[in-house]
Amino acid sequence: MTRLREALGDLATEAPLVHLADVAIAGHRRRRRATVALASVATVAVLCAASAAVALPWRWAADRATPQQDAATLPDLPGGGVGALDHAYQTPCRVDREARTIDCDDVEWRVVTAAGRTYRVPQALARTGQETVPVAISRDGRLLAYYSRDAQAHVVRDLVTGAEVTSPVRVPEERISTSSMLAVSDDGRHLLFDPREGSKEPALLIDTRTGGTMPVDGRYEVVGIKGGVVQLVRYIKTDLWLMPITGGGKPVRFDGVFINFSEVAPDGRTVAAFDTKDRGKPRLTLLDARTGRTLRKVAVHGMPADQGPVDSSVWRSGSEVSVEYLGRKGRSRYGVDVTTGKARLLARYGTRITRLTLPGAVSQPGD
Repeated sequence: MTRLREALGDLATEAPLVHLADVAIAGHRRRRRATVALASVATVAVLCAASAAVALPWRWAADRATPQQDAATLPDLPGGGVGALDHAYQTPCRVDREARTIDCDDVEWRVVTAAGRTYRVPQALARTGQETVPVAISRDGRLLAYYSRDAQAHVVRDLVTGAEVTSPVRVPEERISTSSMLAVSDDGRHLLFDPREGSKEPALLIDTRTGGTMPVDGRYEVVGIKGGVVQLVRYIKTDLWLMPITGGGKPVRFDGVFINFSEVAPDGRTVAAFDTKDRGKPRLTLLDARTGRTLRKVAVHGMPADQGPVDSSVWRSGSEVSVEYLGRKGRSRYGVDVTTGKARLLARYGTRITRLTLPGAVSQPGD
């Protein structure tokens, strides 16, 4: 089913795009009660597209059919001395226009350093069956966490020193299911693995040093692990739970329905999100993580008019949060000043990479 979702994702990049808030809602990945329904819709849509293939040209297939960079020309990720990472991504599936098939067998994870060097990561499992396997990068870009098929466990690698820790907690490969998620703490000690986004199956908080584990309520999704606290969000309600890694804490209920949450800001209490009532309005809502109170709304300006699905993520400073979005030119990342709403371009990632994973942001294989 993932291959079908990828095909639809490629088709979506060719479709007309609308306002920031509209697509934030329409393209929102975290619809907990709709996973099965969306998969069914995807199947029907692809079958319909296939039946109409004679009349409709596959422009997206032509784009994706462009030969990928030869893996033989790229070095494998060395043990150390790499430096901080800027991002990770998966190579796209190959599309055969004549046969009208999609081949994902050679998909692999690659990482790009802050200095611009690209490496293959053959140790990181990219797919299991029809599902995509996530990786995670620490906030400072120094640590890379991934799932090792050989170890049947997660591995955390320090790309500066070369130190490597294999989690003592075995996770059977078959547990990795639809849109699984992965987060890593800044010190690499803790991982949160959600085996199936959009279900009530518990996630697992793992201590990679001791092998200790803690189940996490599957109704919540992880936003990040920072300062000994796991940030969790339950959508629709909407609740925010700042759970200590030792457990405990109480969720805070917001007055409204919010999506696409950022991590907690450096002030320890502010989070940025999108209000579902703000359809057609490109603006962020700043919320108090302690009280649930809405602090203010910030109109965003300075981004292109072709915004696609958006997501707020890590804070670059006390006044600027990064926002990722998908447009006709591919994925881009902007910094948004939460005081003035002014956006500035931070990076463009193009159209030929999938499953973009940024430092500090939870890996979202459904992207």
